[in-house]
Amino acid sequence: MYSLAFRALDRHVVDGRADEPALLTTEGTLSYAELLHESASLAGGLRELGVVSGTPLEIAVADPRPRVVSVLALARLGAEPETEARYRIAGEPLSVITPDESFDYDLVLRAGRVDPATAPARDAEGYADRLLGHYGDLLEPLLSGRHVT
Repeated sequence: MYSLAFRALDRHVVDGRADEPALLTTEGTLSYAELLHESASLAGGLRELGVVSGTPLEIAVADPRPRVVSVLALARLGAEPETEARYRIAGEPLSVITPDESFDYDLVLRAGRVDPATAPARDAEGYADRLLGHYGDLLEPLLSGRHVT
């Protein structure tokens, strides 16, 4: 079975649904292709800061758009959802916090556009279940081809 990240976004783009809405918020709509681009870019930026498969990452974001993008970036990297982790996406203004430094969220997203992260072919044993346990409300609609609100 393909990875959770691939099944949530990439497969919809591959299947010809790139321009269909994937995320609807008060700030606007993102298509599957746009959401894929943003989450892959953020994942690329996070990877440059040291987040890799298995890295604990806390996502403490209330705003729907960056929350969804962050969760999908976490899935692309195979990072582990965890509260009080040394790597965090949190704060106001929204920041990516590493053990050594804090970076503006938008800066990390833009930096990741240079080398966006691809979805892994497969997930580690039990990874999809762990992620769905934490973020099923965001991932289940995408997995079934619906949009997130």
